[in-house]
Amino acid sequence: MSFTLQIQPVGLSCPVNAGQSVLDAALADGLMLKHSCRTGTCGSCKGQVLSGEVDHADSPLAVLSEAERAQGLALFCCARARSDLVIDAPEVTELRGIGIQQMGVRVASLDKVSHDVAVLRLMLAPGAAFAYLPGQYVQVLLKDGSRRSYSMATAAARDNQLELHIRHMPGGVFSGHVFNALQPRAILRMEGPFGSFYLRDSQRPMVLLASGTGFAPVQALLEQLRERGDNRRPVYLYWGGRRREDLYRHEQLLAWEAQLPWLRYTPVLSEPGPACDWQGATGFVHRQVLQDFHSLKDFEVYACGAPIVVDSARRDFVEQRGLEPAHFHADAFV
Repeated sequence: MSFTLQIQPVGLSCPVNAGQSVLDAALADGLMLKHSCRTGTCGSCKGQVLSGEVDHADSPLAVLSEAERAQGLALFCCARARSDLVIDAPEVTELRGIGIQQMGVRVASLDKVSHDVAVLRLMLAPGAAFAYLPGQYVQVLLKDGSRRSYSMATAAARDNQLELHIRHMPGGVFSGHVFNALQPRAILRMEGPFGSFYLRDSQRPMVLLASGTGFAPVQALLEQLRERGDNRRPVYLYWGGRRREDLYRHEQLLAWEAQLPWLRYTPVLSEPGPACDWQGATGFVHRQVLQDFHSLKDFEVYACGAPIVVDSARRDFVEQRGLEPAHFHADAFV
């Protein structure tokens, strides 16, 4: 059995099969609803069901409360259609040329750029086409059926390769494999692209906020702006880490800042230590933004990193600096 999913106010529609999530149905038809984790954890895909009935399935109550369900809200990555549906998704992007696909990729190189960060380059099959928006992510498919999500770090595939930034997590199954066993020429499987972290068509000045390897999709956004060559929007980049080595592309960013009149780069360390002789900003990276700007009312913010960083930035930028919630775009590692 299948139903029809209508997306308002844009007037787009697609089929949705029984048992298929609203998000998966839209993505399969080339319609990019706002989303991030695809597991019901982050709440990015929460939206209004205008008419029709859904099964909330395994939507966590901590993310979608009973009161919100009664108001007609749903997590589109979890919700299943029980009838024809009309949903409100003003941010939907039509990406008919970008299809989600599974494919095998070969490890081209693996460079450990710090004690716990590796830059992994994956070679696509010869002649393979893999289109994505800068800022989106792929999921690496593990042998036990689990998945790990990583953002592409370049605006497009370079020399038929994708670049991922991998942080070694204590006890991490895949990151441990990357650091301890993975070798060039090994074959991995991946699926994507996913995510709604991409540049909006706007003239607003931008704050790009990254913590740790959350810099990967931010680097892709910067490449997009740099390669386009006609950007006039001021871009304020804040990149936070604990120690100096966590800012593994620091020199590159200093060079880009010197080349690009619209870019201002502010690195921030939370635990610099006396050995590194750090002369820059210290503390929590989003608090440095609060210190530098009295108002964010006319800005857009793109934030990526640990959930606590992204959630704190969202709350404080809106409550303390007047940022419009619709202009906060985020990809949290969950």
